[in-house]
Amino acid sequence: PQGGALPPLPRLVRVPLPCAELPEFVLNAVKAVTAHESASVADASAVWEEERRISRYAENLPQLDNGRRISPNPKDWKCDETGATENLWLNLSTGVIGSGRQNWDGSGGNGAALRHYETTGCKYPLVVKLGTITPHGADVYSYASDEDDMVTDPYLATHLAHWGINMLAMEKTERTMAELQVELNTSYEFSRLTEGGGAALKPLHGPGFTGLINLGNSCYMNSVVQVLMAMPELASRYASCAPALFASAPANPAQDLPAQLAKVAQALVGGRTGHVPPTGAQPMEEDGATDAKPPAPAAAEDLATRAVAVRPQSFKSLVGRGHPEFSSARQQDAAEFFGHLLELVARAEHAGAARVGLEGGAGAGGAGSSAPLPVFSAFAFKTQDRIQCVESGAVRYVSSEPASCLALDIPLEAAVNTAEVEAYKEREARRKALRAEAAAAFIPADGGAGGAAAAGGTGGTGVVEDTKEDPVIPKVPFAACLERWAADELIEGVHSATLGRKAHATKRSRFTSLPPYLVITLKRYYTGEGWVPKKMEVAVDVPDHLSLEHLRAGPTPAPGEMLQPEEAQAAAGVAGGNGGGGAAAAAPAQLAPDEELVSQLVGMGFGENGCRRAAVAVQNAGVEAAMEWVLGHMEDPDFNDPLPAPAPAGAAQGASAAAAAASFPQEALDMLAGMGFSEAHAKGALTACGGNLERAADWLFSHMDDLESAVAGVLAAAQGGAAGGAAGAGGAGGAGAAGSSGVRAVVDGPGSYELMGIVSHMGANTACGHYVAHVKKDGRWALYNDEKVAESEHPPRDLGYMYVFRRTAA
Repeated sequence: PQGGALPPLPRLVRVPLPCAELPEFVLNAVKAVTAHESASVADASAVWEEERRISRYAENLPQLDNGRRISPNPKDWKCDETGATENLWLNLSTGVIGSGRQNWDGSGGNGAALRHYETTGCKYPLVVKLGTITPHGADVYSYASDEDDMVTDPYLATHLAHWGINMLAMEKTERTMAELQVELNTSYEFSRLTEGGGAALKPLHGPGFTGLINLGNSCYMNSVVQVLMAMPELASRYASCAPALFASAPANPAQDLPAQLAKVAQALVGGRTGHVPPTGAQPMEEDGATDAKPPAPAAAEDLATRAVAVRPQSFKSLVGRGHPEFSSARQQDAAEFFGHLLELVARAEHAGAARVGLEGGAGAGGAGSSAPLPVFSAFAFKTQDRIQCVESGAVRYVSSEPASCLALDIPLEAAVNTAEVEAYKEREARRKALRAEAAAAFIPADGGAGGAAAAGGTGGTGVVEDTKEDPVIPKVPFAACLERWAADELIEGVHSATLGRKAHATKRSRFTSLPPYLVITLKRYYTGEGWVPKKMEVAVDVPDHLSLEHLRAGPTPAPGEMLQPEEAQAAAGVAGGNGGGGAAAAAPAQLAPDEELVSQLVGMGFGENGCRRAAVAVQNAGVEAAMEWVLGHMEDPDFNDPLPAPAPAGAAQGASAAAAAASFPQEALDMLAGMGFSEAHAKGALTACGGNLERAADWLFSHMDDLESAVAGVLAAAQGGAAGGAAGAGGAGGAGAAGSSGVRAVVDGPGSYELMGIVSHMGANTACGHYVAHVKKDGRWALYNDEKVAESEHPPRDLGYMYVFRRTAA
C-alpha cells in the first residue's frame, strides 16, 4: 500500500509503508487489511443489493464445447469485440467475453455482452462478471426476457470450470454491481444532495434541521422520525418537557420510550447535538452556496457530521426490540415502521399519561379542543363501508376500527400521457432491434425516422450510437387515486339476509371521521410474477392542498334506503331505547358465522376460530371484508379463541364468574395497573383471558379504541346479564366514544389539509434502496437525507411513497 504507517506494539514506532524490510507474513497481513472492504462499505452495499432469485436457466444451461479456456489472470481479460478491459462479462454458454452495458450516468461499458446474446438468437442468457468471482460467489446476470435481472446460479462453480476457471482460487478484483450502485448514488444523488438539474443544494443546520446518522439500513426510521418531529404536538410534548421526562424516567432510561423520544426531540427540534458546529458555519437563516473545498480527513469529517447530526442508537434499539424485522439491520418498509412506532408511542402515552401531560381524558375534546393531542389520535380516522345487495337493493353499513394510514391504489389506466409512454416504448423496442442487428444507426428521442447514419462503410459490426433519452413514465392524477378508493366496487359471494343466500353486492367507502394529520401511502410496490417484489414506475402529482369533505359519510340510512333485516332491527333498537335494558332486549340474537365464508378463509390457511370471528365481525359481508379483518386482527390475543356462546337469560353461571373475577391475584392487578390501567380494566381483561396476565395485557392494548365498552361487556357477560352489557356500552353512541379511551380517541374535524411531509424511496422494492424525507417548515421545504439536511428546491411530490398532510382552516 502507498502511504500510511504501521505502529508496532508496544513501542508504537511508526514504520512508513510500503516497507520491503518487514517480514513477509506482516506484509501479507497489511495487504489483506488494506484490501478488505470496510464494514460501512459492506453495509452500504447491502442496502442496495436485492434478494436474487435462482435462474431457471442455470440447471440445464447449455455450454458449447469450442475448446476455449479463460485465463485466471485478470490482465489477460478483454472484450472480444471492442478490446475493453473493464466491466467484462463472460457468457457461461459460449465463453465469449463482452463489455457490460452503459450506466445511467454515462459510465460503464459499451454493451458488447448484450449484443452477443442478441446476435446468437437470445439462446444463451447467463453471464458472470469477471473480477467479482470469489469462492463465495459472483455477480451473475440473466438477459432472458422473463428474468432480465441479477440472478443466482447454484451451479456456477461447474459452469466456470467448463471454461478453465477454478472458482475456489479466484480473488475479487472489481467492484460488484451493488458496490457500483452505492458509488453512483452517493456521487450523484445522496452525498451532493442534488435535485433536478444537479445543482448542489444549500445546507441547513441548527434547531429543526438536525440530521440523523444512518446506523446501517436505518434510513426508513430516520425519514419517518424527521416527519413526526415536525409536528408541534410532539415538539412541545417531548422537546419542551424533556427535563421533566428525564427526571421521572426509571432507573434504566434506555428502556423508557418517553425518555428516548425526548432525547431525539431535543436534538431534532432544539438542535442539541452535544458537539460544537464546524468552524465557519453560518447560521441556518444565512446559509448559501459554499465554495468547493478539498475533502476533509475522515476524523474531521466525522466531527463535522456529529456537530449537525446525532446517532439515534438507543432509540432504534428500543423501538425495534422484540420485533423480527425492525430489530434487524435489514432495510424495511417505512409505512410499516410508522404504524409500529405509532403503536409503541400509544402504549407508552397510556401507561405514562401523567408524565407526558395527557391525564384527564386527553384527546377527547374533539376538534377545536385545547386538550393535549395524543400521537395516535393525531392520525386516527374511521371509515364506513356501504354494502348494497345488487338483487334486492338492501343495504348494510360496516364501520371500521381506527386506522392511521390511508393506502391508495394507483390506476394506471387513468394516466394522462399514455400516448407518450407508448411512443417511448416503441422507440426503445426499435433501439433494441437495431442492437440485435448490430446496426450503426440511431433513433432520435423525438421519435422521428432518423437516419441510418453509417458509422464507417458497409458491413462489419457497428456499435449502436443511439441518443440518450430519459425514461417516459405514466403520469396519473392524484384525484384518480382518490376516485378509485371512493368508487363503487363489485364484490361476489356476499351474504344477503334479505334473500337468505349469497349474491353480488357493491361496496363504497367513506370517511366517518377525519384526523388532524392525514397520512397517505401510494401503493407503488407489488408482487410480480414468481412472487418477486417490484416497484411501479409512475408519477402521481400530489397537490399541496387537499379537501376530503366530499368523501365524508352522510346520515345513515339515507332517505328511502332499505336496510338488511339485521341492520333494520339494530336501527330500531337504537331508536327505541335509551341505552339501557330496553335496547338490549330489542337487539337481535348473536349473528351466526356463514359456514361457506368460514371454509373459504380456512382454505387460505387461517385458524377456524379466527375465521369465525372475522365472519361475525364483518357480518358475513364477504371474503374480501373478512380477509381485511383477519389481517388486521391476527395479533389479537383472543383471535384463535372460540366465539363466546350466547348467554341465555338468567344464566346461572354469573355468580361464579363474578366471584372468579373478584379473586384474581393482587399481583396481577398491580402489574396491569402499573401499565396505566384502572383496577376495573384489569379485572375485565383478566376475566376475558381466563386469568392469563400476558394475554390480558395484550387484550387491553388491542381494545384501546373502545376500552370502556369492551370491559363493561366482559364484566356484564361474566355476571350473566345481557342488559348490563348493553348499559355498559351505552345506547346511541356509547360512553366510550368520547370517554376515557384517552390516547386511542378519534378526533374528528374539517377535511381541509396542507402537505407538510413526504417520505420517498429509491430502489426496486422496499426491502432495498434508500429513503429520504422532505418536510415543509416555515414556508420552505427541507430535504432530510440521514445526516445531511439541505434546502429543497424541487420536493418530489410526484414520486413520494408516504405523504403527510396537516389540517388547515376550512
